[in-house]
Amino acid sequence: MNRLLFHLIRVAIGSSNRLSRQPSADEWLCLYQMAVKQSLVGICFAGMKKHIESSKQDGEDVAIPSKVYHRWLGVAVHVQQRNELMNRHCAEFEKKLTKDGYKSCVLKGQGLGALYGELRGLRQSGDIDTWALGEPKEIIDWARKTDTMTYYDYHHADLSLFKDIEIELHYRPTLSRNLFRNVRLQRWFKEEGKKHIEFKDDLGFSVPDYVFNVVLTLNHNFWHLMYEGVGLRQFLDLYFVLKSVDTSKQIKEKEEAQKLIKYFQLQHFARASMWIMQEIFGLEESYLISEPDEKSGRFLLDEIMQSGNFGKFDKRLSKDRYKSKISLMLSWVKHNLRLLRYYPADVFWTPIGILRISLWRRWHYRKEVDLKQ
Repeated sequence: MNRLLFHLIRVAIGSSNRLSRQPSADEWLCLYQMAVKQSLVGICFAGMKKHIESSKQDGEDVAIPSKVYHRWLGVAVHVQQRNELMNRHCAEFEKKLTKDGYKSCVLKGQGLGALYGELRGLRQSGDIDTWALGEPKEIIDWARKTDTMTYYDYHHADLSLFKDIEIELHYRPTLSRNLFRNVRLQRWFKEEGKKHIEFKDDLGFSVPDYVFNVVLTLNHNFWHLMYEGVGLRQFLDLYFVLKSVDTSKQIKEKEEAQKLIKYFQLQHFARASMWIMQEIFGLEESYLISEPDEKSGRFLLDEIMQSGNFGKFDKRLSKDRYKSKISLMLSWVKHNLRLLRYYPADVFWTPIGILRISLWRRWHYRKEVDLKQ
């Protein structure tokens, strides 16, 4: 079934015209459930529609149950409506920050969704991630003044500025538990990041460029792999990031991205990711930013398929892991031990990084009264 799901995604993104065979009614239901697990319901719905249209042209019937089709359609429509709402809120929030003197851009979700072309409205998003350029204390103070901040940590603050969508206001676009990598990341974003932001008239808000997105998406995916699990949706994001390179600047931009991947010591993860880009999504070789590594790529794909979106469906992780700090720590240890063979340095850094971030939060929360503890 995994191969059938991969093929359906390829149909959606245009790497294939139709499925190689007609799935049975039970298989269509299974494909829907797998799309839910990977938060790719909208994208896979587009693939299903393309397959149906192609099959009809060839005079073939498609055995998709009516209940499955309409459930799939309902979720896809909801995804589109939510994306329209989130895009409006992104523009409104940027205007608010600009009015108060802060340059900002939308990270991940809606920013990456804009790269999906005809599928842009079908990418499933969670909350709004915005990076406000400024010192962390300054941005936290600004967030506090909105009277909607419910939480903050080392790299973002949670705001309930809109009643229907949560906002993560970042003062650090991404982070790493590897302290050496983290220092380099924060230095680069602070010194170079603002040079890689572009305002998009068709969106009404600013987004990162190709180089910024390569760094952000790779590190974000790696963070979640080390933390709890990462899903196919995050790698489809990377696929569209790689496809977004400006053809007139392709050599220059790819070289800059490759240097940064090496600088941030993400080469091994990048090679595994490139295998997935090519093997699963059919990305053309000219867009790859490193040589694919099949062995580590297959390991990564197995983790993706077992964990689902952000590890929410990983049966290897205890459902009670958030009940106490001890159970959460034991769960992290168990999860990281599986990654030791491929990412030993980052497994080593994980407990140190957790302690460092925990101490940061404890120090900054020592006088807090009203925020979540």
